[in-house]
Amino acid sequence: MAVFPMFIELENEICLIIGGGKVALRKAEVLLDMGAEVHVISREFEPELEECQSPGRLECHAVDGGPLAAAVWLEQNARKEGIGNVAMLICATDDERINHQMVLWAKKNRIPANSATNPADCDFYFPSVVRRGNLMVGVSTGGRTPALSRMVSRQIQEMLPEWYETLAETGVEARGRIHQGTVDSGERKEILVKVLKAALEDKGRLTEEDIDRIIQDNRAGEKNGR
Repeated sequence: MAVFPMFIELENEICLIIGGGKVALRKAEVLLDMGAEVHVISREFEPELEECQSPGRLECHAVDGGPLAAAVWLEQNARKEGIGNVAMLICATDDERINHQMVLWAKKNRIPANSATNPADCDFYFPSVVRRGNLMVGVSTGGRTPALSRMVSRQIQEMLPEWYETLAETGVEARGRIHQGTVDSGERKEILVKVLKAALEDKGRLTEEDIDRIIQDNRAGEKNGR
């Protein structure tokens, strides 16, 4: 069954990761890039996770015990550690039993969960992400073939050079100036397309004067057309 792709705002939202290995590291890197506050709960941690710790950004919490050690730790320490409303839980251990138990804990607490070992346990799927500024592409196979997601995302990375970040910023600037200059929605769309096409020809770079000129030229063309 097809799933609906939805982008959500994670700036300053708390995300929990169970497990401290390489999978957890990859998930943490993506979440941190989105501005989330990430808490990793595990017996052991990849060195990069521990090295990158910073209060309010990335924190590692060591636990000992059985499969539900992370759940027990959360029940006893979440408030003390400042982990309040949780946006999502990522179960990233290599033990499907542990991941499943943590998914059940998340469901009990009404927290959306993702399991790295069982797609059927997922409330949402963690996509491969290609980002160029505010332009973002997410690729997912619904957890069935992660290698294919990574392969497709690499192809997209090659198609979208780094200067697309500048193009995305130009689009934001242009949209604001166009909305100031006209109230007609059809005209706004037409001008924005012209601005983006012009920016593509110059690797995303357009000045405010360039944008204003395109707006004026479009208006002049409409008047002459009448």
